[in-house]
Amino acid sequence: MGNEMFDLVNRAQKGDNEALYEVIAVFLPAIRSARQKIKRDRQDDLEQILVETMINKILSYDLSQTPDFSAFCRQLHEVENQS
Repeated sequence: MGNEMFDLVNRAQKGDNEALYEVIAVFLPAIRSARQKIKRDRQDDLEQILVETMINKILSYDLSQTPDFSAFCRQLHEVENQS
């Protein structure tokens, strides 16, 4: 899923709305779960705010700073060694 998500975000940043919808769809179950935890009259507002925030984050996320898997593992190892 990691490479697929990277590709979807990359396509979304290039204007592919279908890719943007696919990224959001991955997170919709979590968003809908979160909205169930607040008052019913505020649930739609929360969902809208979360989706809008996701869209902004997806479109502004700096993919060039995303480490590949081996770099990610090195970072984890460094953190473990500092503990």
